[in-house]
Amino acid sequence: MKRPLLLFLTILSVLYVSAQGPNNTGTYYLGADGKKAEELKSALFAIISPHTIQTYTPGVWNAVNSYDIREDGKIWDIYSGISNFTPKTDQDKGDEIENEGLKYNREHAMPKSWFNESTSQSATSTDVYPMYTDLHHLFPTDRIVNTMRSNYPYGEVGATITKQSAGGFSKFGRCVDSLGYKVSGQNGRVFEPNDQYKGDLARVYFYMATAYESYKNEKGVTRSPKDWKSDMLTSDVYPFFTDWALKMLLRWAANDPVSEKETKRNDAIYAIQGNRNPFVDYPGLEQYIWGSKKDVAFSYNNYVPVVSGIEEIINSVFIEDDGAIYNLRGQRVDGKNLKKGIYIKKNKKIIVK
Repeated sequence: MKRPLLLFLTILSVLYVSAQGPNNTGTYYLGADGKKAEELKSALFAIISPHTIQTYTPGVWNAVNSYDIREDGKIWDIYSGISNFTPKTDQDKGDEIENEGLKYNREHAMPKSWFNESTSQSATSTDVYPMYTDLHHLFPTDRIVNTMRSNYPYGEVGATITKQSAGGFSKFGRCVDSLGYKVSGQNGRVFEPNDQYKGDLARVYFYMATAYESYKNEKGVTRSPKDWKSDMLTSDVYPFFTDWALKMLLRWAANDPVSEKETKRNDAIYAIQGNRNPFVDYPGLEQYIWGSKKDVAFSYNNYVPVVSGIEEIINSVFIEDDGAIYNLRGQRVDGKNLKKGIYIKKNKKIIVK
C-alpha cells in the first residue's frame, strides 16, 4: 500500500536532483528563478553578495598568481601582447621601469577612483570596502599598459591613437564617433582592450553592476552605486550604465562569448571568496537584464542562452560538440599544435596566445 507514495517521492527526488545549474552550481541560482529584468538583477545581487573579503597584500597577489596562469606557466596578462611574466618573480615591487613587458601589477578593471571610497587600513587588512579586493574585477596586467589605461573608461578608439601597447594590442585615445561618448563636445578619451578580452571585461562590468546594489564600506556605512561616479555609469542601481556604455558592453559580450579561461577563473574565485559571476555561468544573461530578453523569465536549470557570435559560427559551418577543437572556419585542427588565435571547443571559445 505504501509503494505508490514511495514511487511518488522517488520521482520528486529525481526531479529535484536533476534541477541543477551549469558548471556544477547546483541550486546556487535558485533564488533568481522566474525573475525578469531589474527584478532578476536584484535577485542575483541577493545570491552573490556579500563575498569573503580578501587582503590586498598578499591576498590578491596569491589569488591571481594561482589562477591567472597561461598553459606555459606564465602570467595571463590581458593588456599586453608581448609579456611573459613569471609568477611572483616579475611582480611589481615599485622599481623604476620605462618599458612594457618587465613587471606586472594588479588592475582594477573598474577603477577604484570611481567608487568614491578610501581605505585607511593596511594592505594586509580585510577591513576594507569590498570592491577594493573583489577578485572578479582584479587582473594581473603589464604595469606600463596599466598606467596608460589610468582610470579612463573602456571604449573603442578612433583613427587617431594617442598611445598603444606593443603591436597595438591595447589602445588609448579619443573614441570613435559611433560610440556616442562626448565630453565637452568632443569624443571622450577611452582605453580599448584587445578584442579577445572585450567580452571578459564586459561580463566583469555586468557582475559589478549586480554585486553592489548595496554594500557597507570599511566605516560600516551603507552605500550603493548612487555614490559612484564615472562617465560609463548613471549613478543609479538600474540600469547602472549610461546608454553608450551599455550598448557597447552588450555588443562586446555578444561578439566575444564566454571562454574556458573565464569559466575556470570563475570556479577558482568562487573557491576563494565564495561568490560567482553569473554572467560567466549563464552566457548571454545580460540580455535578460538589459537587452532583448528582458521580458523573458530566467530559469536557473533550463536556461536558454542568447545566440552569440560563436554560436552563429557553429550554426553556419556545422561544428560538432564532440570535444575536438575547431578554427573559426569550422575546420577541425590538431590541438597539440595550435597557432595564436581563437578556436572553438565544445561550443566555447578558447584563446591561444
